[in-house]
Amino acid sequence: MTPRILLIIFLSYLLNFYLKASAPGSFQEDKTAPLFVSEEPLKFTLIIDTRELKKDESDDPQYSDGQLILQEDASNEKTFDIKVRARGISRRKGDFCSFPPLKLNFKKKDVEGTVFEGQDKLKLVTYCQDQDIYESYVLKEYLIYKFYNCLTPYSFKVRLAEITYKDINDKGKDVQRYGFLIEDDDIMAERNGGQISEVLMSNHDRCERNTLDVFTLFQFMIGNLDWWIASPVQHNVKVVVLANGDAVPIPYDFDYSGVVNASYAIPPEILPVKNVRERYFRGYCRLSGTYELVVEKFNQQKECIYSNVNNFKPLDEKYKKDIIKYFDDFYNIVNDPKQIKRKVYDMCEINHKHLHTN
Repeated sequence: MTPRILLIIFLSYLLNFYLKASAPGSFQEDKTAPLFVSEEPLKFTLIIDTRELKKDESDDPQYSDGQLILQEDASNEKTFDIKVRARGISRRKGDFCSFPPLKLNFKKKDVEGTVFEGQDKLKLVTYCQDQDIYESYVLKEYLIYKFYNCLTPYSFKVRLAEITYKDINDKGKDVQRYGFLIEDDDIMAERNGGQISEVLMSNHDRCERNTLDVFTLFQFMIGNLDWWIASPVQHNVKVVVLANGDAVPIPYDFDYSGVVNASYAIPPEILPVKNVRERYFRGYCRLSGTYELVVEKFNQQKECIYSNVNNFKPLDEKYKKDIIKYFDDFYNIVNDPKQIKRKVYDMCEINHKHLHTN
């Protein structure tokens, strides 16, 4: 056989192995918690001390008392006494949000036999401003988590919610907005047979290669530059160490992405990018033909990704069309040999010269 034929056979074997290894649910039983099984939006009321939440701008915000009233159906409600605190950095400390993201702390004995069974602390993505445009940001960010669920089980599950916020200081004004709950870090790691790593990596390529390449190509797809895996700081990513020792990056927090296109989002100053809609590849340099294997995964899951957009009723049609158009551009790039070379291979973050020598 000629070297070219041998290479084709080898790449075909790699692709088959990769697709089987990375298929959701192919390596273990489904351990998804009840909260994240259904696609139906939850409906609940949060009774909170908004003033207390907003005034705590410390690096470690304190919990305050609150209540979550879950509307189980048209006639039944379930009330949970919870602790609530603000979380995050930019949306909490910046001057562009009037309300912060939250963390909800449940009592374990109270959630037994409910949709929250197995939950302890949950992140809640809330409204930033009480305006429709800001609600669209929340809905689009929710969808991004669903897109990544299409590609890999190494991802956070989310649950949409219709939330009524009641402030104990202002009983005459309620805010009703969509938000979503994010799977707990440790539960996500356990579901995938691993644990959250507390050790900062020296380099991105300490991660398992296939999952890293899916991760970086996905960030390129959604136009997100607001992340970093390794030294000097880990940002908007959790690293899960699996039982076999592989380290897997799990992305989160996508409001600075091109898909969301938030009015307050700006790209990192160190990059030659004018706005967040401009894609810029930050993945590792690979041998020619390597990223095409990952692209095949994206091609196979294109219907899943697009159907999440088209079937998502809460989002306005104009935003759906914008997302589809933005993703069409991505698929055109990665499936065109000239474009993928110019915009992926030639723009890779670190140039491993030894990979390109004969």
